[in-house]
Amino acid sequence: MDAKLRRRLALLSILLIVGVIAGAAIIVLGADKAMPGSSNAYFSVVKPSQTGKSSDQITLQQAQFDQRANNLTTIAIKDNRVSSILAGKNYTVLAIAVLAPSPAPANSSNDTTGLVVKVEGLFYMINIDAPNEKVISVEQLTCYGSGCNA
Repeated sequence: MDAKLRRRLALLSILLIVGVIAGAAIIVLGADKAMPGSSNAYFSVVKPSQTGKSSDQITLQQAQFDQRANNLTTIAIKDNRVSSILAGKNYTVLAIAVLAPSPAPANSSNDTTGLVVKVEGLFYMINIDAPNEKVISVEQLTCYGSGCNA
């Protein structure tokens, strides 16, 4: 009986030590680096209120969004990373985000636009340099909020 108790205590001690080491690694490295495949990029889709707008204003706003989304999708699909994600799949453009410009020389254009796309239940942020018509980055995101079900 005494040997059985020692083995159980040894196993419990090993599990405790492994747990402490794993927890310390997550704290020191950050969860996104300690657990492969995880990301700390989150976003939420919030739809603007349509209250107080006429049906013509709503239609115009939707048409402008659709035109901009089509233009950005046309640019994005030329990139190999994006075309491999979207090829043959159903996707929806959820949002267009104008990203805050980083400091740049006065003569350079810094119009970076984010295109948030839902592809078969996965969400992607495609950052596009619109004036130069090139994709800067593609990142898978985690969406939260009621707008994610669009």
